[in-house]
Amino acid sequence: MKYKNIFAIKTLFTLLVLSAIFTTSCSFSEFSRQTAAKAIQEDKRYSNPIAYTIDIGRRIADAGAEADQASKDETEPEAAVRAKANFSQRQPQLAVAEQLGYITIDFGAGELGEPQMGHRGYQEGLGVWHFKPKATLTDKGKRLWTDLNLEIDEFSLPIAVRETLAIDGIADQNPNMKKVDFSFKWQPNALGEAFDPNTSTFSKLPKELQESLKTVKQNIFGGGGNNIADFSTTRKGFAYFQKYDDGWRISNLAFL
Repeated sequence: MKYKNIFAIKTLFTLLVLSAIFTTSCSFSEFSRQTAAKAIQEDKRYSNPIAYTIDIGRRIADAGAEADQASKDETEPEAAVRAKANFSQRQPQLAVAEQLGYITIDFGAGELGEPQMGHRGYQEGLGVWHFKPKATLTDKGKRLWTDLNLEIDEFSLPIAVRETLAIDGIADQNPNMKKVDFSFKWQPNALGEAFDPNTSTFSKLPKELQESLKTVKQNIFGGGGNNIADFSTTRKGFAYFQKYDDGWRISNLAFL
């Protein structure tokens, strides 16, 4: 019984804290374009940056899968050079971050796999060298988070935030609900500029890396596309505001 009471008290305290945070930071009494814009900008769904993972996990970097790419005389350092090149081609968003000094990628020790099966039976040679790369944020990469006054996420990199919010219109759904349509643009940071072909940062990247960014689909920006972004594009969104006893709050927020 004692433990149940303690649990109930802790649960009640947690709910009260969450309720206080929610109501004091998200509600307002007088509805206008200015108050709606402020509420949208303060909503985490709006203020959170675009970020992509650097957590490679169990991903393997192969030195090559063809027989002529794994000769009997190939050394591990030679294989590592090709493995890094292959990895950069398949994971250009990580290669860009490393090129610009935001992460380091350690490929570790190589492991020689079994000979690969080919059309004419077992291929000759020693098989394929495998490496297990691991990406780590540098101090420069960590500053991308601290510059946004956000806690450092060791497993991802922010590249852009939403800015230049404009309220396009407000429509009454009923006396206690309003729909607000808005426009915004993504504002890239120094790393984000590398994903926009219109910037000098992109043009300074190695040509092969530019091509990989244009062709490899990593879906950083949504929609199943490649790693290219046009940050000059105006984008749309909407928010529904519900009126409560303490004022107006956002009940739903989405981006088109």
